[in-house]
Amino acid sequence: MDQIGTDLAVAVERHLTEYGVRVLGGLSALNSAYPESLDLEIDGHPLTITALYLPHLSATAALQAWDTAGAGSPLLVVGPRLHPSSAETLRARGLWYIDGAGNAYLRHQGGLLIDVRGRRSAVSAQPGTLGDGLHSDGPRNPFTPKRAQVVCVLLDAPQLVDAPLREIAESAGVSVGMAKQTMDTLRTTGFLEHLGSRRRLVRTDQLLDLWAAAYPGGLGRANKLLVASGDIHTWSAPDGLAVAVSGEQALPDEIRNPESLMLYVGTPAPGLPADLLIHNRWHRDPHGSIVIRKLFWRNLPDEQPGLAPAALIYADLLASREPRQIEVAHLMRRQDERLSRL
Repeated sequence: MDQIGTDLAVAVERHLTEYGVRVLGGLSALNSAYPESLDLEIDGHPLTITALYLPHLSATAALQAWDTAGAGSPLLVVGPRLHPSSAETLRARGLWYIDGAGNAYLRHQGGLLIDVRGRRSAVSAQPGTLGDGLHSDGPRNPFTPKRAQVVCVLLDAPQLVDAPLREIAESAGVSVGMAKQTMDTLRTTGFLEHLGSRRRLVRTDQLLDLWAAAYPGGLGRANKLLVASGDIHTWSAPDGLAVAVSGEQALPDEIRNPESLMLYVGTPAPGLPADLLIHNRWHRDPHGSIVIRKLFWRNLPDEQPGLAPAALIYADLLASREPRQIEVAHLMRRQDERLSRL
């Protein structure tokens, strides 16, 4: 069990005071084993939350803690440093955090909103930390963009987990070395078990939650080719171009009047799918409703032609931040056999 250091506790308490939040009793009891009750005072009004110290503060660790803490009261995670992309993931999920530099997000129904970004830490991480587990390339992070591709195909086709590494790599569009790294990382983080010479995924429901939460700032950002405007209802793909639909248009029975189009396109070479734009008279527009990403998976078992894997559809719906799409994502999670079996 790690205990919060004195310097970090003092720095965090000072930042909270600066933001108008008074900590009653201090932060010295915070540890990494279990959340501690923490009494705050905001504008003269008391508020009791729970708080957890995470020496390796990352979206992965924070979301795992949030998943096990329950929903009785807000959970505040505290650590030396949080990577900006991890912070983006936690804000999207509504999870409270603060780091030693004062980067913080706290939002309460009573009207409190603290959203501080871009500060650099003067408080060093504890010796032995690996930094930000979600956004480093170290063994703690299964959700870097390339590793997230491997996790995606394993979630869509769990039987692949026991296939040869070369087959996993080909299905995910990565190298054999990257496939092995990902499998090692999943084992390190407790999502993969070895039973003799065989492998199997475990805690797959939690893995899906964490993978989808990391997706907007990770794989979803890395494989975005362009955003465009144009007709989203009568489009078509040129001959020979592999295209898979995701997001709301992948579920026409649930969303009758879609307002956006999400496509994964198998471009033969690096670059933009100009033929798709020309064919449909679309034009680049950073504020457009058409998002085109690179198609990375290959020949998945039970793959539905023209559709993205179920995990990607689910992640794209959640990443939209639109209430109707999020509602359909939750419905899909409960009713789609490809997700409910996880």
